[in-house]
Amino acid sequence: MALSRQYPPPLPLAQPWRRAIATSIDFLVIWLTSVVGITAGAAIQWGQITVFAVVWWLLRVAMVNRNKGQSPGHWLMNVRLLDGRDRTPDLLSLSKRELVIGSCALLALVGVESYGFNFALIILLMPLAVDCSLAWIDEEHRTLHDRVGGTSVYRCRRGFYLDRKIIEIVTKLRKKCAIIRDRLTG
Repeated sequence: MALSRQYPPPLPLAQPWRRAIATSIDFLVIWLTSVVGITAGAAIQWGQITVFAVVWWLLRVAMVNRNKGQSPGHWLMNVRLLDGRDRTPDLLSLSKRELVIGSCALLALVGVESYGFNFALIILLMPLAVDCSLAWIDEEHRTLHDRVGGTSVYRCRRGFYLDRKIIEIVTKLRKKCAIIRDRLTG
C-alpha cells in the first residue's frame, strides 16, 4: 500500500487572523459569563475573576480535550488544536498552554474593567499582545502559549464556517447596495 494512502495529508496551519477571531469569540463568551460574579461596590472583583478563571478552564481546556481540539471559537472558525503527534492534547498540556494565555486574558479583563481605556490598560494588555503577536511573525504561526503547551493550531473541516458565512453576507449586502445606488443615480 502506498504511503500516501496510509496517512492523511497534513492539515494546513491556521492563519493568525482566524486564531485571533476564535480566541476573541471565546474571550467574549467567558467575559459575559463572568459578569455573574460581579459584587456591587467591591474594589477588586474577586467573584468575577474566579468565575472567569473557572469558565476559561472549562471552555478552553476541558471542552477542547473532549471536543477534538476545538473550543466554541475554534469550532466557529474551523480551526483545531493539535499536539506534536497530531492528536488532541492531553489535559496537562492544555492546562499549561491555557495558564499562559488565560493569565494574559485575565490581566486584560482586569485592565478594562478597573482602569478603563488609559495608560494602565495598555500596560495590562501588553502581555496578551506580545504573546499573540508571535503568531504573526513565526513561520509556524505559533505563539508563546503554543510553545509552552507543545501545540499548534490547524485549519480543519469540522466547524461552522463563520468566516465564509460573513463573507457571503457582506457580498450580498454589497450587491444590494450597488443595486440601490444604481436605481437612485440612474
